[in-house]
Amino acid sequence: MTAYGLQLYTLRKPFAADPKGTLSRIREIGYDAVEFAAPLSMDFADLGAHLRDIGLDCPSVHAGLDDMAQQPDAVLAMARHLGCRWIVPPFVMPDQRDWEAVIAGLNAFARRATAEGFRVAYHHHDFEFAPDADGTRPFDRLVAGTDPALVSFELDVFWLKRGGEDPLAMIRKMAGRVRLLHLKDYKADGGMDDVGAGTLDFPALLAAGADVGVEHRFVEHDFPPAPYWPSVEASLRYLRGLG
Repeated sequence: MTAYGLQLYTLRKPFAADPKGTLSRIREIGYDAVEFAAPLSMDFADLGAHLRDIGLDCPSVHAGLDDMAQQPDAVLAMARHLGCRWIVPPFVMPDQRDWEAVIAGLNAFARRATAEGFRVAYHHHDFEFAPDADGTRPFDRLVAGTDPALVSFELDVFWLKRGGEDPLAMIRKMAGRVRLLHLKDYKADGGMDDVGAGTLDFPALLAAGADVGVEHRFVEHDFPPAPYWPSVEASLRYLRGLG
């Protein structure tokens, strides 16, 4: 059976109010894993112990580029406590979009992370597919400039579509470098939806991911309507129904 995880950003409000209770409920719903997104100030040793107690894997954690550069020890300790194998920057702020600096920083952090037993991947949105003034797309720069032995990619099928890409074609094109997928659906009007409720062909996307070496698949919804839980339940129910 295919393992599915949940990106904790989806449940950021319940998680902030009750971290352990939220993790336990995610496991009870039937998710196999979570991808962490949490402040570095949290007690990750305690949370990691809770994950092990309830049998919830945490293969990946999101960590900001500034934290990677300024607090690498804390980022690596967080990943270690949670039992992660992957560390992923989730978003590049507008004032950080000096892409050569981003590439250099990613390669530098990934060099150390790899030496300590971790792997690094880059998570995109749609702005990386908008050409810069010189006509070059940041995403293409990232693919070409990051060391393929050190930096992989976490493709997000919604943001690929929103950025004007064919998600299926991009997954195939990135064979060997895409190791993680974010699963969220695309409404006909361009909005975000629960997995299986929109226009994307998830059987084809998941099959392509399996063909090219994707290791982890995470459901995410950036703006699920309150009370949030029906969204993550509906997405998992759809995915489990695929067999």
